[in-house]
Amino acid sequence: MHTTPSPSPSSSPDDLVPAGATAHLRAGDVDVVLGDRPVLRGVSVTVSARSRLAVVGENGRGKTTLLSVLAGLLVPTGGSVHRAGTATLVRQALDVAPRSTVGTLTAAALDRAHAALRALDAAGDDLAADLPGAGGRYATALDAATRLDAWDAERRVDVALEALGACTDRTRELATLSVGQRHRVRLACALGAPGDVLLLDEPTNHLDADGLAFLTARLRSHGGGVALVSHDRALLRDVAREFLDLDPAEDGHPALYAGGYDAWQDGRARARERWAQTFAGQQAEHRRLAAAVDRARDRLQTGWRPDKGTGRHQRQSRAPGVVQALNRDRAALEAARVQAPEPPPSLSCRSCGSGAGRRWCARTGSRSPAASRRR
Repeated sequence: MHTTPSPSPSSSPDDLVPAGATAHLRAGDVDVVLGDRPVLRGVSVTVSARSRLAVVGENGRGKTTLLSVLAGLLVPTGGSVHRAGTATLVRQALDVAPRSTVGTLTAAALDRAHAALRALDAAGDDLAADLPGAGGRYATALDAATRLDAWDAERRVDVALEALGACTDRTRELATLSVGQRHRVRLACALGAPGDVLLLDEPTNHLDADGLAFLTARLRSHGGGVALVSHDRALLRDVAREFLDLDPAEDGHPALYAGGYDAWQDGRARARERWAQTFAGQQAEHRRLAAAVDRARDRLQTGWRPDKGTGRHQRQSRAPGVVQALNRDRAALEAARVQAPEPPPSLSCRSCGSGAGRRWCARTGSRSPAASRRR
């Protein structure tokens, strides 16, 4: 789990207060090139305080990379990123430091709440000592602790650990837990003590039905923004209101759809149909012009002859016209090059039919990782 920024015991009360309605992560025309491979191109998206954004696309389209860019863990090759408030990123893989424990993760998640309570205690001592300005400092610290609901933070993390079936033993070393168990601990910390914006990469992995229900409810009720990467169709239907589709589009840029899961599917289908029609129309025109060039070339190569009885002067005057027609056809053929790329075969079919409670991949119709047994 990664939180940006990460408060310390010396954080001021202003640093501890959630940004609230002003919280956002904004990417503007972001490009990412890793090595010599372009991963993202021209991505613009805003995750606001009330966003419920799903980042979707086939594997390898840069979904995880985009979350890392939004969280500030990866500097884009081009474009800009602006952040207001705190962002909590839960990645699929967790780097386990030597001797780190479940308590290491929970303490990091609760750092802001604990710091807010310490600041409140210190302000209370100043108030009791009647120090100058103590009243204002105490009011600010109380507001910070209240907005974080800092007194209840420990309980919320405990509830999340229990609901997700995660290890609750704070002394247990993370290295002794399975990948699925570590994922549940990390996710519970993020849900129990969230930042202004939650960034979740395949959060349904390793969850059973009860864990999925708890995750869905928490994401729906979260007071800040959410951006998630998931192939779990039920989670996308229940939570997401906007979809950033990173799959190839006719113009080469990602497409943003509002209105929920069905609006995304319908809009994507219409865009594919327009793309296919444009491509087919350009191909047909290209074939027509290519045939015209071939006919004109054949007339020159086989020796054009006018109708019998036509005079020599008339034959000579018509020959340049045939050459001019050939050149015009060639120019038209060059101008009518196919501009629209061919739609990828993977986009040629719609997702499988829906079914309440079924765990299927939203893109391919295969079983999603959420259907696997908890490990």
